[in-house]
Amino acid sequence: MRKFQYMFYLALAGLPLVAHGQDCAPPPGFVNPPRPDIAPLEQLLSHTEEMQVAVPLATVLAASNRPLKDGLKPTKDMPGVSGTFRLTDGPFGSVGSRRLVCLTDGGTAVEEVVHFELGQENRRFRYVVWNYTSPKFRGVSYGVGEFVHTQTAPNQTHVAWTYRFALDQDKSPGRYGRFGKFLFRTFFLEQEFAGMMHGAMQRGKAHVESISKEST
Repeated sequence: MRKFQYMFYLALAGLPLVAHGQDCAPPPGFVNPPRPDIAPLEQLLSHTEEMQVAVPLATVLAASNRPLKDGLKPTKDMPGVSGTFRLTDGPFGSVGSRRLVCLTDGGTAVEEVVHFELGQENRRFRYVVWNYTSPKFRGVSYGVGEFVHTQTAPNQTHVAWTYRFALDQDKSPGRYGRFGKFLFRTFFLEQEFAGMMHGAMQRGKAHVESISKEST
């Protein structure tokens, strides 16, 4: 049962357990890049989306095994995910596993798992995303995503998804210092990117609750 929950947790975090997708492949000349050094998380620009799901944690995990592209759809401001391609052996989800993420605007990014905790009523999953080629992420050095799931009652699960970003100090908006960070937070992080996160969370909630109703 513990292994079962672990595998489905990865799916809920937006991390599908599928093999190499036919809709994503390394672009010509792609070189698997080294992971950037990560600054203390409190120094990064962050946004958090939260939701409460009226089902137990185990049900949330068991209902959420679906590809990343099904959860991260394009919006009017942001590209979605079109597929993923594993860059390390074995399924994506363990610390150190890495994959290429293909976006609907033709861009790509590299994603690596850096932290995983599994408890009886809590799950925490953290990953780093970098090497963005999408124009929407121009000026971003890397992002740190984190999911925290907490069973707050027998039939209630709280989900918090936080994204933190570090800007490239040699590019706009990072080269403009505090003013550049203000612009990035105001117009990108708290509007465009937050909208994408909110939509993904709501789709995930609707999917989990619909599966839960079908099983009762």
